[in-house]
Amino acid sequence: MKFLKNTFEFVVPLTAMLLSFIIYLFATNILHNYKITIASDYSIVIITNTPLIKEDITQLADIRVERIITLEKDKIITNIKSNLSSSSIDLLKRKLPHFYKIKLEVFPTTSELETIKNQLYENKNIRKVEIFSKNHNSIYLLLLLLSQISFILFTIITVFAIIMISKQIRILFFEHHEKITILKLHGASILYSSSTILKYAIFSSLISFLLVSGIFIYLIENIGILLPSDLEDIVVVSLTVQNSLIKVFLLSFGISILTILGVLIKYKMKHD
Repeated sequence: MKFLKNTFEFVVPLTAMLLSFIIYLFATNILHNYKITIASDYSIVIITNTPLIKEDITQLADIRVERIITLEKDKIITNIKSNLSSSSIDLLKRKLPHFYKIKLEVFPTTSELETIKNQLYENKNIRKVEIFSKNHNSIYLLLLLLSQISFILFTIITVFAIIMISKQIRILFFEHHEKITILKLHGASILYSSSTILKYAIFSSLISFLLVSGIFIYLIENIGILLPSDLEDIVVVSLTVQNSLIKVFLLSFGISILTILGVLIKYKMKHD
């Protein structure tokens, strides 16, 4: 009974921390995929006085320019030529500025769009820049906020988990102080003397990892639980189960082992 109680007191903070971590993984992955998705649909239109040297524009606000597409004048003129004479069309072809569509590798933030606009206007050949950001900004900013909140939540829960685990480890050291002292008198190392406490931490980490792994796999296979039906066609989750579970495993055991080693070193310094 005591073993279950001690294990439970390790499992609860660890599981809470790992759950907040997978929420953070989902949020960042959704944000990343949405940026890529809307980047394929999004473009910046620029108008220049003379033909643009496309090779000169490779990056904007540290975002790679995927390609620059020339908008043909003939297509623009076709839409209005029914109301123009032949001489007017010829004049329009000579006087009409050059139009280009810039495709970025990822969708930029609002501040990055402003930087991009300023960078483009530094080119004196560019007459007008249209960034068309309003359509995507609301959803993007909502997902960005969700990602930031999930990170803050994960950080706070991790701090509390470490505090709770270290407190429980100190209690276990106090409970096993006599046993540890006797083993040390017989020449055992502090690590061997506290092996019972290490077993609690490792066993609890394994239980937390298995619990959260089961929840994670279930959510991956039933993503509709997390996302409203209206968003399922907009946002995409592409988390790799294997890679994600490796991160959860390392976090679960890493936090436990590092915390117990920290408390162990402090205990050794106090009682040596």
